[in-house]
Amino acid sequence: ASRAHSPARSLIDRASLRRSHAHTTNMADSTKKPIGWLPLESNPEVLNPFLWKLGVPGEWGFCDVFGLDPELLAMVPRPCMALCLLFPCEKIAKERRPALRAARRDRVEADKADPDNDEARIRNEAEGGVFFLEQVQGTGNACGTVACLHAVGNAVAGQAFHVPWETPLGRYITEASKDHSPKERGNRLLAATDLHQAADDTARSGQTEGAGTNDHGDRHFVCFCERGGRLFELDGRNIGVDDEAFPVDHGPTTPDNFVNDAARVIR
Repeated sequence: ASRAHSPARSLIDRASLRRSHAHTTNMADSTKKPIGWLPLESNPEVLNPFLWKLGVPGEWGFCDVFGLDPELLAMVPRPCMALCLLFPCEKIAKERRPALRAARRDRVEADKADPDNDEARIRNEAEGGVFFLEQVQGTGNACGTVACLHAVGNAVAGQAFHVPWETPLGRYITEASKDHSPKERGNRLLAATDLHQAADDTARSGQTEGAGTNDHGDRHFVCFCERGGRLFELDGRNIGVDDEAFPVDHGPTTPDNFVNDAARVIR
């Protein structure tokens, strides 16, 4: 997530998880269980210290994406492992999520009817390699944290970098990767007091009006990444007919074309 750079300060902000040259910082342990989840600000200056405190290597971090035109996308440093998008939830998701749910149901039924379909096999294998969690009930405004976990978890799965196990984020990714479903990973996040406290501390350090409060302005974070040669949209609130969250497969892509292909979907 990032700050917008248009004169009107657009509600749609974009950022990429990419290499940077910042330094890591340390986070004090806390055993006090926080109440609720505060919304994170869409701002690399806020999100990067959050990631570094949790164990992401200091040479990696978020940067601003200034627009979706090809010449602006060319300014995004490579390699880019993920794009995070903040958008007006009520205006877009209310109509879009039912359509995605129906498309998912139809695809699953079609795959069952033709189990030998090579395209279905490729899609399913790619989806099986995606690090994805459901934003379960009780995590409130944690969509920014979930988007960060999706970005980092899939970068780690793709061996872009390593997060040490002894860090809060390293422990979560390692243990959550053993879970069998997005809902199990979401429930594990719900119980991760150290991640919760770090997220709330980060939210309070925000720079915009309402930072550190429950005023999320009806906005929602999602993440885009490339896994197994496919472009995935990761939204922990996309719930299927089986009551499980699901990643949205937007078709073939490559690490080199991922940014432009994700921008096409966002547009």
